[in-house]
Amino acid sequence: MFRFRPAPLRLALVLAAVFVATRVVYRVLFAGAGGPGVVLVDLPVVRLAPPFEHVAMFGPITTGGLWAAFVSALPIALVILAFGVVNACVDVSRVFARAARGGPLAGSARALVIAWSTFPALADAVRRVRLARRLRGERGAGALIVPVLEHTIERSIAIAAAMEVRGFAATHRVEGDCARPVEVTGAVLGHGEGDDRERADRWSIAVPELRLEPGTLAVLAGPTGSGKSTLLDTLGGVHTHVDGGRASGVLRVGGVDRLAVPARDTAGFVGVVAQDPRLGFTSETVDDEVGFALTVRGVAPVIVAARVAEVLTRIGAEHLAGRELRSLSAGEATLVAIGAAIVEQPLLLLVDEPLADLDPEARARITGLLGRIAHEAGVCVLVAEHRAAEFAAVADRWFEISEGAVVEASSAPDSTEGQRAASSGDARASLPGRRAGVGLRVAGITVRHGDQVAVDDVSFDAAPGEIVALGGPNGAGKSSLFTAIALGTEPGTVRTGDEDDSGQDASGHRPSRSSRRRIALVPDRSDDLLFTDTVEAECRRADRTGRRPRGTTWALFTELLGHPTDRDELAARHPRDLSAGQRRLLVIAVQAAGEASALLVDEPTRGLDPSAQTALARALRLVADRGRTVVIATHDRGFAACVADRALSMREGRLEERRTPAAPAPAGGAA
Repeated sequence: MFRFRPAPLRLALVLAAVFVATRVVYRVLFAGAGGPGVVLVDLPVVRLAPPFEHVAMFGPITTGGLWAAFVSALPIALVILAFGVVNACVDVSRVFARAARGGPLAGSARALVIAWSTFPALADAVRRVRLARRLRGERGAGALIVPVLEHTIERSIAIAAAMEVRGFAATHRVEGDCARPVEVTGAVLGHGEGDDRERADRWSIAVPELRLEPGTLAVLAGPTGSGKSTLLDTLGGVHTHVDGGRASGVLRVGGVDRLAVPARDTAGFVGVVAQDPRLGFTSETVDDEVGFALTVRGVAPVIVAARVAEVLTRIGAEHLAGRELRSLSAGEATLVAIGAAIVEQPLLLLVDEPLADLDPEARARITGLLGRIAHEAGVCVLVAEHRAAEFAAVADRWFEISEGAVVEASSAPDSTEGQRAASSGDARASLPGRRAGVGLRVAGITVRHGDQVAVDDVSFDAAPGEIVALGGPNGAGKSSLFTAIALGTEPGTVRTGDEDDSGQDASGHRPSRSSRRRIALVPDRSDDLLFTDTVEAECRRADRTGRRPRGTTWALFTELLGHPTDRDELAARHPRDLSAGQRRLLVIAVQAAGEASALLVDEPTRGLDPSAQTALARALRLVADRGRTVVIATHDRGFAACVADRALSMREGRLEERRTPAAPAPAGGAA
């Protein structure tokens, strides 16, 4: 509970300084910076028009007035600093967590823990949205408000769900029957409830029968949006007890009625790894995150520490002990999430899309670990995954969601990378070929994060109409390179085909700040670039920001989709209600509809099923056929082989080049 952590103190210092500065500016604006001392600026007093005639703005600014404004801000600034000092020395969330175990303040303490854990996400949301705003060319603080609130709410919901499935504030913990991990009969799962039955019946999946045994690993496949996560959330208790979903039929987990018992009361024998584990991390360090479930249960710290060390060793992550969670790579974060889920030795482990953000080596490590947890520790493991074939060496049973129902398959569903490449027709076979000239030239780009060199003197050229795939393991520097190319904030030279070697455009003049962007980036968190509440409004905003004719972005979006017939319904939908593939194509349209001559796409296949990846490959080829240079950063070797003309590879910040894209990994292989 007592451990000095500099991050809260730094944040408090920033907030205190911002408050003092805001207070001084306020006094200057509203005629409060006058008084004794030297007159620094003698501004005229301006009175507002009725009904605000009593409000005076500006006036003389004196040294005494500024000092008075500064002193008036100190009490609140000192309170902010005091909270920062306390939070830096004491883990306040643990204090709240202990209070949440029972007593008259339990309910308030639960809310405070979630709020306290969510607060750092506000600063993270601001950083992400500020980057997204720059990538879209947005101006003004108004573009920040709604996305920041959306990100913060998303984070708070994820934290609340993560705490729930790990037993936070449990009052009636139950024991599970290790011989009966999952028993489902005649179940129907859906969203929505109440009087609006039409809305409630829009989407549902049927689970006629699902029985899983101890010591087995089962894989659940299915298209994006088919209900894989919903089934796992239902078995974990989140769907019905946290998200307000509906379910009927017989659903028993560990012999316990899942519909009657909330997730927090079954946390002792049900472990959950969410689709984006970093979104639901509740602590600051690896040790605290892995031991969270034991800590909230009141286990003695010495026992918690011993158990955490044991779990980290078991999952091959002992080198991560003491690390800050925000410093972890995607593969490391998945390892930590698995460790946190098995710290209480569950009889059932539910894992959602564990391979989504991982390079081939990390995927092999995770599949092997889950296989050992099932077959050596006797845990029943259920994995929902698009890359089902990756589990061929360790899976005992296969399931897929087909036509709205969960059915058992005799082998891995047809979703391997090789089949996907074939289904897309090998886009390279029909290419018009590289065009003459340089579409994008990168020379000597170096990126540092503190003392660490993330990108080391990277240079490459790409032709107009060419698609280049950039591969490499997690943490190789691909995302840092893309951001540096798009924003031009790091040492090095970046130019496009319409510029000469001096960085000037074809006319010999440097582009003005208001000129259209020549390099567009779709980041790995592509949803960050969605700012409005309808698809139509998103496209209109992109046209307005990019100063292009109205309807340009919409036309490209529908072309990338293949000209859908339900255009009016599509235009009225909220962007975040689209499928993952549709959202990715919308963001590509937003970024590529302007005059940018190069398009960078970071992890384009993240979270997409094979059919969505085929549509994405077609869309990227369409963009390239218009003379744009397209560069993608991807771990997906099969997708790269399908769509790219040439492959580059990064490792430890350095670039290597291959003549052709890497061949798809063998089905079920570790690559």
